Amino acid sequence: MVRLKELDVLRGIAALNVVVFHYTSKFRMNFGHNYPSKFDWEIGRYGVELFFMISGFVIFMSLQGKTSLEDFAYKRFSRLYPTYWICVFITFLIVNLSQDPKMETNSIPVLLMNMSMIQGVFGIKNVDGAYWSLVPELFFYAFMGALFQLRLLRKMRTIAVIWLTLMLSNSLFTLPFGAYLLNLQYGMFFLAGILFYKIKFDGGDWREHILIGVCFLAGVIENPTLICFGVFSAIFCLFYLFVYNKLTLLTWKPFVFLGYISYPLYLLHQNIGFVLMRKIGRYISNEFLVIFIGIISMITIAWLVTRFLEKPILHFLRNYRFHKPRYSGSFQK
Repeated sequence: MVRLKELDVLRGIAALNVVVFHYTSKFRMNFGHNYPSKFDWEIGRYGVELFFMISGFVIFMSLQGKTSLEDFAYKRFSRLYPTYWICVFITFLIVNLSQDPKMETNSIPVLLMNMSMIQGVFGIKNVDGAYWSLVPELFFYAFMGALFQLRLLRKMRTIAVIWLTLMLSNSLFTLPFGAYLLNLQYGMFFLAGILFYKIKFDGGDWREHILIGVCFLAGVIENPTLICFGVFSAIFCLFYLFVYNKLTLLTWKPFVFLGYISYPLYLLHQNIGFVLMRKIGRYISNEFLVIFIGIISMITIAWLVTRFLEKPILHFLRNYRFHKPRYSGSFQK
């Protein structure tokens, strides 16, 4: 699968927005900030929707060409779970050892349930609040795997119309089980990513543009605020720039680097960052400096996890899967 540097840029933008939101608005809500709230980066909460759109594009791309459902499932598992397990354990350990009276600790059973990644479906607390977004991701992967197995990916326009109809209906009437099983709350962003892929690589035409417009409308109806309208407009515009090769001007190395470490950064930054910022805040009165140190520290930790754990483990698992010996006939010594 071709790696597109522009997608790393978008991942980097999404990751940085989420981190800054948590260290400003979310930190204020949980612990308080001394500086005026007008400096909080409230729009950063919607970086997750950009992640979802990127996933739609990438997952649909990964299901093109020579692949199988088994290979697709294994690649998704090897990409998500080992790094997730590492980050869950690190977060659990640091928060529990911090003995911070305002940080909620977790029990071993909660830790073990979090290893499933779908603990939220059963109402079990996340070790880190940022993990909520992994459930829509997993259900989207399962949905796409089912479409692939049923050979329905070529019918994406028809599926898009049906899916969007269900999403709009859910926004108005709240369909039972829709949020999880059919991804009706965030599916418009995954679907938009798929449609952008078809425009860029698969001969999409005016029908894809109309469906993308409906995806945008569904997102605004689901989140009917002025800030959502503005942020979603920016997200969709960014993807149009990417699709028409106008995002190359933004392939700034720091954003590419943030895209490279985005998964561990997302998994690690919130609760560990809160612990760190509260510790630093005892010695440094300037809260902007505390936030900056928190961001730099978590970027460093995320890079260490990416460089020395995530990538080597992924490389090993992928090589083992596709290069392990396969025996036929009688056993050979």
